[in-house]
Amino acid sequence: MLGGGIVLAGLAIGIGMFVWTLRGFLETDATIPADGRQHAVSIGTDGDRMLWVHEYDAADCSIVDAATGREVSYSPVTGSFTKSAGSGEWVGDRRFDPGSGDLRVICAPTGGPAQIGPAPEIGSFIGGILATILAPLLLGAVGLVVLIVTGVRFANGAPRRPRNVVRGRRPDNRSG
Repeated sequence: MLGGGIVLAGLAIGIGMFVWTLRGFLETDATIPADGRQHAVSIGTDGDRMLWVHEYDAADCSIVDAATGREVSYSPVTGSFTKSAGSGEWVGDRRFDPGSGDLRVICAPTGGPAQIGPAPEIGSFIGGILATILAPLLLGAVGLVVLIVTGVRFANGAPRRPRNVVRGRRPDNRSG
């Protein structure tokens, strides 16, 4: 019973860690249509954000921090990031610091729509993948050992003495 619980806990932890690791690819803070109008977007300030665009219909967007009135500066995306969402394939286009988190975004009608979401961090992604593999593997191994030990003890039928019997004495309290 305990061994099976440990194995199931390892499986649940593995699934949870896998989803947590991929959350940078799964989360979207906002989707901005390519309509040439300004859209107010509030996003988290807990890390860099990424502007995601359609691969063959790249967005032409400008992002302004509402608190400062300054255009947000971008940095290039190092690597190739692709995600699939309900409206097709999205590729990571630009990375930026969200500043105050209150943004004004305009995407020109000459391009496609854009999405803003958390920027994937390579170091945490690799660490998350390793933890996703190692934690369930370790818990599964411990659970398997517990199951094997329990099974061997049960199969051997090790004699069990009743709880009310004291060694060397009979249950009726007469000695030998």
